[in-house]
Amino acid sequence: MPRWIRFFVAALALAYLLPSSGAELQYLESAQPDLTTLLAPPPAPDSVSQQRDLQAVLAIQASRSPTELEQADADSHKTVFRFADVLGPHFDAATLPITAAFFKRLSEQGAQPMKQAKAYWKRPRPYNVSALVHPGIETEGKSPSYPSGHATFAYLCAVVLANMVPEQRAAIFARAEVFAQGRVIGGVHYPTDVEAGKLSGTLIAAAMLQNPTFRSDLQQATQETRDALGLPPLK
Repeated sequence: MPRWIRFFVAALALAYLLPSSGAELQYLESAQPDLTTLLAPPPAPDSVSQQRDLQAVLAIQASRSPTELEQADADSHKTVFRFADVLGPHFDAATLPITAAFFKRLSEQGAQPMKQAKAYWKRPRPYNVSALVHPGIETEGKSPSYPSGHATFAYLCAVVLANMVPEQRAAIFARAEVFAQGRVIGGVHYPTDVEAGKLSGTLIAAAMLQNPTFRSDLQQATQETRDALGLPPLK
């Protein structure tokens, strides 16, 4: 199928499958996790833990390579199709319109608990705390740092993808780890932000997996993805 036709099909799928911006959180509903009660708070500003966190950022800054920064910068774009690194070239938005729509909805709705936690803790980012921090990737201004939204996204996607393609579970989570740690390599998050984001993504995924609407959409995305990857149906 010509690529322009695949893009057209993908656009139609997104138009019909994605909710409007004012839609309710169908995948979470009453099960939306309150991360402010489930996560430990970030280190206090003048604490030893905060100094340790900052020193970790500076140590990584001193040793990071151009290749690592290139990877981290590319991963700044939050899309599940970054996992094509491990799932192969057929894991592509134009080829998988149902899957693309599903993960876009998942990402938008899954971001809500994380945003609430960021607003609650209001932790400044490393480069807003110390002039010694020199970000190597695109920054996000003064938006709160804890928990990491990219790490949340990476692990939310990893949990779901591992349910869709369990044959690649280890590789999927290894790729999610690279996705998440790139935020520290780039100097835009502390290690504790990333660890909290990894836990946040897992908690959000666990809540979504209990939702019948989510499971129904997951089944459709799984079938489409496994067909594209040449894998047999899951039993």
